[in-house]
Amino acid sequence: MSWREFCRPSLTKPLFVGIGLMVFQQFCGVNAVLFNCASIFESAGFNDAKKVAIIVGAVQFVGTAIACLIVDRSGRRVLLLSASAVMLVSLVALGVYFEIYIPKHSSAANDATEVGRGLFHSISHSVPAEKISWLSIMSLIVFNLAFALAWGPIPWLMMSEIFPTRARGIASGITTLSNWLFAFVVTKTFDTMVHSITTQGTYFLYGGFTFVSFIFVFFAVPETKGKTLEQIEALFHSGHLSLYDSLDSDEQE
Repeated sequence: MSWREFCRPSLTKPLFVGIGLMVFQQFCGVNAVLFNCASIFESAGFNDAKKVAIIVGAVQFVGTAIACLIVDRSGRRVLLLSASAVMLVSLVALGVYFEIYIPKHSSAANDATEVGRGLFHSISHSVPAEKISWLSIMSLIVFNLAFALAWGPIPWLMMSEIFPTRARGIASGITTLSNWLFAFVVTKTFDTMVHSITTQGTYFLYGGFTFVSFIFVFFAVPETKGKTLEQIEALFHSGHLSLYDSLDSDEQE
């Protein structure tokens, strides 16, 4: 096939959806959350990095296992939308934690500096870390669980469903390339954003991207559950992305 064929709606639209899912999979801040796992658990009293890795890995394993069981029952859209909402709340909670906690072993001079960098000066770094450590741990676990349920596996699953057979190889390659490109961007810019807008500001920013991901899925991502490849291709060709497409497909069966 020629590159000119990608100008057709039956290829342009699924490629837009596929790349969009990869964008929000990375810009929800999953890598940024994982970067801070050790420090978050350390502030809560867990100093063993191996235990932290085991806990996070176990949460992701459980979430992915549950996703395997329910993805064909609940549908892709429902899981993506629900996970976006839960991840948004978790990121905001993490941002609040980094805004109000007082780091351990911090001096008075450092405390003053941290307060000056806070987004909300009245509450900035006003609560000892050990008193609010439950918020950070809960936010971290819930975020990773929600990500593993939907935004981790489903973009890859839908990549195998939305592309026509004749273009699946090239389109999947482009989508995968975009995923690693955005992963690089998030990793590269994390430290810069932390120094520019503080850690809490960075998490609030990722929360903003997660909110946009909810809107993107609601308006642009069709439900592919119960559809054949021909039905999905016809759906993109017609441009009709209905919230009830999966119901229509089930009724036809």
